[in-house]
Amino acid sequence: MLALNDFSFEFAGRYLYRNARWHIKPNEKIGLVGLNGTGKSTLLRLISGEYELREGIMSKTNNLKIGFLNQDLLSVEYKESVRDVVLSGREDLVKLDTDIQRLLKEIETDYDERRLNQLGEAQELFGQLGGYDWQAQGEKILEGLGFPTEWLGKPLMTLSGGWRMRAILGRLLLMAPDLLLLDEPTNHLDLPTIEWLENYLNEYQGTYVIVSHDRFFLDRTVNRIAEVAHQQIFHYKGNFTSYLEEKEERDALMQRQFENQQDFIKQQMKFIQRFRAKASKASAVQSRVKQLDKLERIELNDKETREFDIKFNIRVKPGKVVAELENLHKSYGELQILKGASGQILRGDKIALIGANGKGKSTLLRMIMGTEPYEGQVELGWNVEASFFAQHQLEALNLKNDLINEIGTVSTEYTEKELRTVLGCFLFTGDEVFKKVKVLSGGEKSRLALAKTLITQSNFLLLDEPTNHLDMFSSSVLAESLYDYAGSLLFVSHDRTFISRVANKIWWIENGIIREYPGTYDEYNEWMSTRVVEAPSLKPDVRNESEKATQKNTETPSNKGVSKNKIQEWERQMEKIESEIKLLDEEISQIEHKMQDPDIISDSDALLALVEDHRIKQSARSDRQTELDSVMELWVEAQ
Repeated sequence: MLALNDFSFEFAGRYLYRNARWHIKPNEKIGLVGLNGTGKSTLLRLISGEYELREGIMSKTNNLKIGFLNQDLLSVEYKESVRDVVLSGREDLVKLDTDIQRLLKEIETDYDERRLNQLGEAQELFGQLGGYDWQAQGEKILEGLGFPTEWLGKPLMTLSGGWRMRAILGRLLLMAPDLLLLDEPTNHLDLPTIEWLENYLNEYQGTYVIVSHDRFFLDRTVNRIAEVAHQQIFHYKGNFTSYLEEKEERDALMQRQFENQQDFIKQQMKFIQRFRAKASKASAVQSRVKQLDKLERIELNDKETREFDIKFNIRVKPGKVVAELENLHKSYGELQILKGASGQILRGDKIALIGANGKGKSTLLRMIMGTEPYEGQVELGWNVEASFFAQHQLEALNLKNDLINEIGTVSTEYTEKELRTVLGCFLFTGDEVFKKVKVLSGGEKSRLALAKTLITQSNFLLLDEPTNHLDMFSSSVLAESLYDYAGSLLFVSHDRTFISRVANKIWWIENGIIREYPGTYDEYNEWMSTRVVEAPSLKPDVRNESEKATQKNTETPSNKGVSKNKIQEWERQMEKIESEIKLLDEEISQIEHKMQDPDIISDSDALLALVEDHRIKQSARSDRQTELDSVMELWVEAQ
């Protein structure tokens, strides 16, 4: 259905592809993988037509319909409702529906045979194209993507970036193009929604190409792998796990070919050097020089074989109990997140805190660190030294420092080589370590802040989505290092490969209570499947009778008897908060515009003042959004 032949593409002064080829056939489910910077997203943009192919040939079947999900779509301002944005994925049905409604209105006042025939033809075609199931399909997709029914009429632009991206994904799924291109589709999804998307794609009738760092997701959704490496595209049958096995064999073969070629080149160079000055050997020397000039060199990209051995040490050994959580209560307005929750973290625990967005996972981490107000008691154990990684820590970076100096502020015990190794794991290599912090993107700052957290030598780490901006290789290195980490760990993640490799316990929040499974993520998944099938009372954790009583009294909130006046009050409150959020968004946008001003960038004091103002505004917006979500949930339950 689409073929790229002998194509090359240069970007920012270097070739990402050189004389490469790729044929995409109908019904293929392809995972596009490779290290960061090898050109995966660029390749999708070439296929979609967003970038122009100047060297090589791209051919495709007539009327090939291509849909492309990429992170740039977040910048598009959709004024329509969530439902209408998703339904617009079927442009043919939108047009037909508009024509039908226009004809019906005209017939009411000016009835004639011609219009009646046009209406009948439009309605018949509408039905043939699936128009009468169209809206139901759109709403089913939105439900699978986690949208509450009450949100479907809200303007999409009023929602957060993560929810906007979900709606844009829903639009593409409803469009059902012949070729679907998905660039990191799981970035803004929680675990339940990722699992729903896996099931949806397994039933998808078209062809798709997925760029993803989520190994679990690829294993469950693709039957072929296309790997970008050495400016070429290598093809493998099977899922990601099968690809890794074949890739190991291919890499070993390429290494042998490289070594053989290097031996051959050395032998030829010795002959040339030895007989260059002898006239009797001139023709033989010239022949070998030409032979070497024509030789197609095998190149091994150093980044393809990078190896890191990082150990995160601890300064002191803590007591047996690292943290004790007792009778925790946490609310946002009238929305209760935790209701009498308790838990215990022991020395050596590597706990993954999982579940859907909005359940209070990040809130619980902040409560343990003492940066979030709450009711109840959190007590850290003897000799416990805690460090916390979350997105807000980006603001604590010193913008004037270069990377190597900034990470060196953690401790003087590390050598420059050790600091470079750590930065290399987090995708900062070569001269990049001398870049100023102020020129980094948000994702790069996140990686730097994570690196700083991990080398503090603390014995208790709290990590909120640590793999968000890492590639598959770096996530794997981090997982191995945390598995060997001698301290204790509580982390929030939607990366199931990472969870499986690191966690020895699983926590989740259910009905305001912290639940615990005392085993690995794979064991937890197996137990959860039996929990659904068997009696709902089956639980792996044992709690005392008073806690069970507390749970019984608090598990089922009720809105019975909520007055109409109360509902109207919530509606007014939502409108007020939405207006405040809109105003904050405008102020944030103005600050970000100023931060691009060259005069501001060169004035470190002015830039720092803007960064601080930006942080305050972002924090205020986050608080207002949390309050809005809380009120909206109460309103939804009442409705």
